[in-house]
Amino acid sequence: MKCPLLALGLGLTCGTQAINVIQTMEDLDVQKVAGTWHSMAMAASNVSLLEAENAPLRVNVEELKPTPEGGLEIILQKREKDRCAQEKILAEKTEIPAVFKINSLGENKISVLDTDYENFLLFCMENTAHPEDNLACQCLGP
Repeated sequence: MKCPLLALGLGLTCGTQAINVIQTMEDLDVQKVAGTWHSMAMAASNVSLLEAENAPLRVNVEELKPTPEGGLEIILQKREKDRCAQEKILAEKTEIPAVFKINSLGENKISVLDTDYENFLLFCMENTAHPEDNLACQCLGP
């Protein structure tokens, strides 16, 4: 029951296309999100970001690993030349515990919206230069 509600929330969050609509968690314990995760649902402000198999933000998260500096290493799979390719993204911590800077996929910010650390994790990737056009969110499950 949680996944359909989360998917609905994910769609509503991304569908608004408003600037600064994202509210992150107050406190995020990066150590508790460590482990294997699977992409359960995806939504984007611009359908072309997810539409094709090789679309830039159509990625499947596999694992989250905290870094010694308080950031996250994100291991994901994406489609490249008719096959799956593994990629590692380093998300650097910021002064906000649930917000990370990245330099990958044409995006530059990841925000964790909510998690119970065991059953779901809801996050969004955003290009802060053009958030109305480049916002993609995912719901992860165990």
